Amino acid sequence: MDMEFKKSSNIKESIKIEKISGKGRGITTTHSINNGELIEAAPVCAFPPEHRKIIDETTLSKYCFVMPSEYSCGGSHANGHIVFGLSSFCNHAAKPNVEIEWITDDIGQWAYLRALRDIHPGEELTMFYTNIDEYPSADKFVGNPKTAKVADGDML
Repeated sequence: MDMEFKKSSNIKESIKIEKISGKGRGITTTHSINNGELIEAAPVCAFPPEHRKIIDETTLSKYCFVMPSEYSCGGSHANGHIVFGLSSFCNHAAKPNVEIEWITDDIGQWAYLRALRDIHPGEELTMFYTNIDEYPSADKFVGNPKTAKVADGDML
């Protein structure tokens, strides 16, 4: 797969996992990250919807992802994904500064964590949780999750 992207040679050294007030663990940066910059390419393990029901009963559930394209076609029927990287520690925001680009190549599936805008030192890296409506504590993140607007203006 031939892809062009900007990548910082020291991006890993500029990321910290730390406690974020009111949220738990989160990611901050100690250096500037440019809009469009690839922060990390992490391997992904996908599992079918019937396994999501089992995983939802464990603490691992808060680290599971769903792809927006699959979730919009019927949330409970979407595959689950575990990302083995920094994305798992990004907290939710209605106006995020990073996103996951889902990539599949001959090696397997990947989650590319990419900056949506310039990010300044000390800022928390946040993403929009596609399945925020499934979180029991979603109100603390977005108010009423059934009427919260997503980044592109569509309803959850």
